[in-house]
Amino acid sequence: MIRVGPALSLVVGALLLSAQADVVQAAPESYRVEAEMSSTEFAVTHLGLARQYGHFGRTEGSILIDPQEHSGTIDLVVDASTVDTGWGVRDAWLRSEDMFDVARFPVMRFESTQLVFNQEQLIGISGLLTLHGVTRPVVLKIERMQCGVIPDRGREGCGAGASSRIKRSDFGLTYALGLVGDDIDLTFQVVAYRVPR
Repeated sequence: MIRVGPALSLVVGALLLSAQADVVQAAPESYRVEAEMSSTEFAVTHLGLARQYGHFGRTEGSILIDPQEHSGTIDLVVDASTVDTGWGVRDAWLRSEDMFDVARFPVMRFESTQLVFNQEQLIGISGLLTLHGVTRPVVLKIERMQCGVIPDRGREGCGAGASSRIKRSDFGLTYALGLVGDDIDLTFQVVAYRVPR
């Protein structure tokens, strides 16, 4: 199954890299999540024996952040039909009515409600995750961040990972709970570029 996350800390890093020492106030900056370079990963126990890993191949969205005000918004949209565990038969089952039911619920979405900072460092994001037609509050922890100018593109960009643990049963995904675990480790792996003013 969406940090989350979290992902907004990637923007803070880019802003700090580009800020000048004499700038008194910085305007909010807008970033676009690159769908071709971003994904949402998940892990769950299978048969009570091993961890099964998979990902959704297309994650897109937008980010707006004001680092001085410690405010901003993040909106991530995940294409549920791009689920991939490395086995086509299992992926078809995950897309079916038994699980994600992508015909009725084609996307998973995370929308931030609050950003958590440690001084200038974004460390967490609270928000609402909508999955399988159900919306629940989740908290994403920022686990990794790297920012800079991408050499082959000449643009400011950042990559970040933000994660959370959710229960699939909270989102109405109760099929085969005895065989497939209820706890899902969810990680958003996001690459975003600053939108020129």
